[in-house]
Amino acid sequence: MRWVLPLGLTLLVACGGGQTTAADAQADADVVATADVDGGVETPPAGDERFVLDDDGAVLVLHGINVISAAKSDPERLARIDASDVQRIATRWGFNFVRLLIFWDALEPQPGQLDQAYLDAVAERVDLLHAAGVWVMLDMHQDVYAAKFCCDGAPEWAIRDDGEPFEQSSQWFANYYQPAVMRAFDNFWAHDGPHADLQQHYAAAWVAVAKRFRDHPGVLGYDLMNEPFPGSHFDVLEAVTRQSPEDGGPSRQFDEELLGPFYQRLIDAIRAVDRDGWLFFESRYGAPGNGSPSYLPRLSDPRPGAPRLVYAPHLYSVLLEAKGVYQPSDTTIPAWEAEREAEAAALRTPVVAGEWGLAWGADGADRFTREVVEMADRQMMGWAYWSYDPSGPTGWAPWDAATGQDNPLAATLVRPYPRRVTGRPTAFSFAPDSRVFRLELAPDPAITGPTEIFLPPAVYGDGYVLSVDGLAQQGWTSAWDAARAVLSITWSQPAAGSVVVTVSPAAAATP
Repeated sequence: MRWVLPLGLTLLVACGGGQTTAADAQADADVVATADVDGGVETPPAGDERFVLDDDGAVLVLHGINVISAAKSDPERLARIDASDVQRIATRWGFNFVRLLIFWDALEPQPGQLDQAYLDAVAERVDLLHAAGVWVMLDMHQDVYAAKFCCDGAPEWAIRDDGEPFEQSSQWFANYYQPAVMRAFDNFWAHDGPHADLQQHYAAAWVAVAKRFRDHPGVLGYDLMNEPFPGSHFDVLEAVTRQSPEDGGPSRQFDEELLGPFYQRLIDAIRAVDRDGWLFFESRYGAPGNGSPSYLPRLSDPRPGAPRLVYAPHLYSVLLEAKGVYQPSDTTIPAWEAEREAEAAALRTPVVAGEWGLAWGADGADRFTREVVEMADRQMMGWAYWSYDPSGPTGWAPWDAATGQDNPLAATLVRPYPRRVTGRPTAFSFAPDSRVFRLELAPDPAITGPTEIFLPPAVYGDGYVLSVDGLAQQGWTSAWDAARAVLSITWSQPAAGSVVVTVSPAAAATP
């Protein structure tokens, strides 16, 4: 919405990356061909299954942005960002997370040909973001299957449309409903049929990415596929009205029989080369982004230790996009919240909203944005706004290309939040009117490093007052990093119960 390699297949490396050996090629092929989908599901420690953790065991609350939509049409499929962009994202906005778009057609331009020069260019952007303290999730992006059908995703050799007709629509998303696009997706999802090599190539491409970035300290993980479209299983009525058949209909069949097993095969293939990266998986394209249920089965992570899987659905209001107005009767956000909370409990994973957004000039844009970020805080859920691309008065970005300045949307997106929690949070919130931030947590001094809270200068430019209730002063210390606008709290002893951290504005206080 913004709506396994066959054992005999040779892998090549194009451009400047050198040539793989026959042994390497066979090893990568074996990784995908022998992936085990029957691994047991390990139960995470109590209280941890709703959180993304860093390697020290601290909770990461991810506030961030997608980088960038323009990469879809870039000849090299790359996000054109520089140090000034990263400074805006990391310092001015205080974001600690970027969903960085990458593309299958750039990675594997010919069958079995994996372009290491493309991964070199992606790595340059990852390095830039990591140097600024921003976590990166690599997103294998697709829209309408491939560039041939208007948009982005699969290489042209991977289009198997059986000669079905295609007529370009003036609205990009309407191209999904063209017979050629439907057939291309159906052939992709038929993993054990005559086009089984498609998913095998796709998995091998992910193996190449994981091998390249598994040791990069700035790469948090991988988003397995952007907005998987169900092909002929797509339920148009459900997508528009959120009305699903009682038995789930074609959507349930797609999720349970095609999408879930596809994700499991990818998880197993990636885990053979990267045991630690977080693996993000999305709901199908369509209704779940608008608040309808997903029917994905619980997935298994074969890594040693607790699972590192993240449910990463998107959130868009079809009504808002159609009318350009966020109406009081629009129930997208509460419906989405209820469905995602139930699904996360069933899947036993954290939730990160991988995409959400709107045209910032829309009527009610500020209210929609505020309600989404407040909902995310209630759920202690991370998010990535769509998208960073600079825009004018009708665009989606939080800043204006013409002036280089933030637009009104940024004032709502940029808010206090706990970037890192050394312990387990039980609640956090920010009240814009009083400018009071509140974090309730159970601190754990055994976790290395401090709890970090981003305090936007626009909110606390005159200083702040910090209070910590539930632990005596000798049990904690604080420090202020003005360059990053980050308040750090280090716990020196455990609390008997919950600790409540409150940050309030102080007119003339000095941090």
